[in-house]
Amino acid sequence: MTHPTNAAPPEPADRYEVLLARLEKLESIQAIQALRARYHELVNEDQGPRLHELFAPDATVAYGGRPAVQGRDNIRAFFASFPVQTARQFIHNHMVEVDGDRGTGYSYLDGRPVRDGKSFYVVGRFDDEYVRLQGQWFFQSVTLHVHYMIEAAEHWESLIPLKKS
Repeated sequence: MTHPTNAAPPEPADRYEVLLARLEKLESIQAIQALRARYHELVNEDQGPRLHELFAPDATVAYGGRPAVQGRDNIRAFFASFPVQTARQFIHNHMVEVDGDRGTGYSYLDGRPVRDGKSFYVVGRFDDEYVRLQGQWFFQSVTLHVHYMIEAAEHWESLIPLKKS
């Protein structure tokens, strides 16, 4: 193996550290993607009131132009009163950047909420900040930017199999 700058090849210990850092970064990205997937799993399985469990204690949520709420207890109240129980959400293109115990990311939302007995299409983007606390990744900030929400010509509000808690 030749080195164009005539530099010595990396020492095995240096290579080990580089590989370890790369592995940790990849594991963090995978854990954050699982966090985002869990968020939508809770929504789609009618467990919206549990979403607060995915947030850091001092996290912030801002949904579609509504006033931001901060702190896990306020986030719990927000999702308890927000109609996520009659929605199905699908995300696309979840991109994540990680730097140590912090990260940022975004994903695109394709949603099917029901409001006031009417079915809607909603398209938007989630912009997130993540934090690792005691080895576990949480949302530090979630902001939903709604691109558009339109009423559907066909209605599915009676087709959503809501689980009774």
